[in-house]
Amino acid sequence: MTEPRRYLITGGTSGIGEMCAQHLTAAGHRVWVTGTREESVSAATARGSAVGGSVADAADADAVTAAFDDAAREFGGLDGAFLNAGVDGEGKPAEHLDAATFRRVLDVNVVGILHGAQAAHRTLARPGAIVVNASVNAMRPEAHFADYNASKAAAAALAATLAMEWSAQGLCVTCVCPGYFRTNMTAQYLDDPQISAELLARIPAGRFGQATDVGATVEFLLSNQAPFLSGAVIPIAGAGNL
Repeated sequence: MTEPRRYLITGGTSGIGEMCAQHLTAAGHRVWVTGTREESVSAATARGSAVGGSVADAADADAVTAAFDDAAREFGGLDGAFLNAGVDGEGKPAEHLDAATFRRVLDVNVVGILHGAQAAHRTLARPGAIVVNASVNAMRPEAHFADYNASKAAAAALAATLAMEWSAQGLCVTCVCPGYFRTNMTAQYLDDPQISAELLARIPAGRFGQATDVGATVEFLLSNQAPFLSGAVIPIAGAGNL
């Protein structure tokens, strides 16, 4: 087993965030998660996904800062952070998008990454690692998701910029771009036979993502084994990003 490390995962109470929390915890690491509700944080810890957690909206800088402080105090420091918290778009043609909702998507999916990265920069031990969760949509946009596509492309660009600025400071910053995994956000599409078939047709690997696909990748990127990958944007999509 690899040496246990100390991690914080934003949005770690469901979806890809909790998949990674469960994978890291099973591997012997200590994990702290954030969620937007006390109930979801308590449920994730009760399921054994993490040691503990904090209630924090990714768009709330003070709440994110407090969550990192909570985790660092509980663990005696932090070695890495998976900045995963995000929200979906409206799923509408661009001409029908609501500007206020568009701003909310950007506030969580982009500004929220900045809040988490700034808290991680202040908190993480050196060498340390930050992994940003963008989406395959950052690389290959989907129609009717202009808000989500734009936010994830911005998240990937932000991660690359942080890598340029912080790599010499002992922080490895990478970005993952998952394709379709079964989560609360994607269930409505994967459970629709017609939509599911259309999506599978775009994935050369012939299947949707599984928890171990993203969990193992994030574990490696958060380790001290990948410092020269800083700046990498890595699709986890079964070649479905092409």
